This record gives sequence, structure tokens and C-alpha cells, in this order.
Amino acid sequence: MPTDWTALATTFRERVREATGHDLDFSLESLALLDDLLDEWLHLAEVYGSDRPHDLSELEGPLVAYVGETLRRAFGGHWVERPTGPVLRVSQAIDLDLGPLVRATLAHQHRPSFSRLASALERELEERAWE
Repeated sequence: MPTDWTALATTFRERVREATGHDLDFSLESLALLDDLLDEWLHLAEVYGSDRPHDLSELEGPLVAYVGETLRRAFGGHWVERPTGPVLRVSQAIDLDLGPLVRATLAHQHRPSFSRLASALERELEERAWE
């Protein structure tokens, strides 16, 4: 049975609110808050993770779901299940595979940058609209 990405995103939102008091409201602005929270969590995982940073990989699916669902609500589109994982199809022309960015972020290979991703997507869609 395919994953319900909307439900997973909503559950992630509720858990973040319970744990931090911050409300991720599926707005594009909430992605900047998510970037800040992830930065803090990754730092704490490094500091308190002894020889190896805490494994945050259990956040991969929920992060893909929240970021994707936020972008879907802002720009339209729908989820497409692929053998390699979900992609968000926006404007029938752009397939966003958020998994690699989320994994790189959780592995400390890339700083959280989901708000920049949203800005880049918005610019791309505006440019395509003028073509």
C-alpha cells in the first residue's frame, strides 16, 4: 500500500509542535523555521552523540513528506510513487525527488536549505510561466 504522504506530513507537524512548541503550518515561511530547527537538532545530535552523531535517519520519511506537502500546497502538484521513493510532480513538468537532499542534510553533508529550495522552485515556475 502506498504511503499517505499528507498524513505523514501532518503527523510530523503535530510531533514538532508537541516537542518544540513551534507550529509548522505548511506555509513556505515554515520551511525557514524547519531549516532552523533541523540546524539545531543536527548540532545537538553531534554534541550529544558521543563518538558518532545521533542517527536522525528516522526523520527521512517525515521530512520528505512535510517539505513535499508544503511545496505541493503552495505550487500544486501531486505525489508519484517510484521504485526509488516518492517524487512530487509539480506543473506536470518538474519531478522533485526530495530524498537525496533530506538524506544529505541528515548525514551532515548539506545544511538545511528547504526554504531556498522553495524559492528556487518558485523562480523556475515563474520563468516557465513566461515562456
